[in-house]
Amino acid sequence: MATVAEFTTRSSQFPIGKVFAEYPMVNVEVERIKQTETSIILYFWLITESTPPSDSELTDNDIFSSVELLDTLPDESLYSARLKSDRESIFVGITNATVNLEEAKLTGTEWMFRLRVESAEQLSTFQSYCQENDFSVRLTRFPTQIQIFNGREYNLTEKQYEALTLAYSEGYFDKPRKTTLEELGETLGVTRQAVLARLQNGEKNILENTIVRSVNSEARSQ
Repeated sequence: MATVAEFTTRSSQFPIGKVFAEYPMVNVEVERIKQTETSIILYFWLITESTPPSDSELTDNDIFSSVELLDTLPDESLYSARLKSDRESIFVGITNATVNLEEAKLTGTEWMFRLRVESAEQLSTFQSYCQENDFSVRLTRFPTQIQIFNGREYNLTEKQYEALTLAYSEGYFDKPRKTTLEELGETLGVTRQAVLARLQNGEKNILENTIVRSVNSEARSQ
């Protein structure tokens, strides 16, 4: 079953974001992504009360190989931009994971991505791509249907799965840790103690339904 996940990141965290960060009075809304045999094309609106950047200005970087103005409305302009084939991007990660982009927009200095995913594997592929390319993204809306489906396998509650997923994506289990229980609690809207309890109980359930179950099965078979 398809479900929705949302990510946020700052413009400074990925190359395309840095391009638009040069225009602080401009908001961006990506309408769609088109993948061809040789490149990826973005269709996006620039929303501004001032004069929008020209095609040449938007092409004057090492991200886009070409930019074309397609349409203009009051305070809005629609562009298509072809990404250079040798550049990594969050949008490349989206197409590689074969997830559908429902919405991507820049407001101020922060981008929001809303993705429609069919499986946990797709979500994991996208997150792995971002980690491998040092794109710092924060999962802010969790795909409930995927949580329930995968949590049942290890007897996890939805809240335990949510906490474990966030902790992993934010680098809580890395060495050194990249986030704290307090920061995880702020995202989840709970206390530090509640996050710790969910992580500990979730880890216990995973162990009981993987390693412990395997050991008990081997003992009974002997």
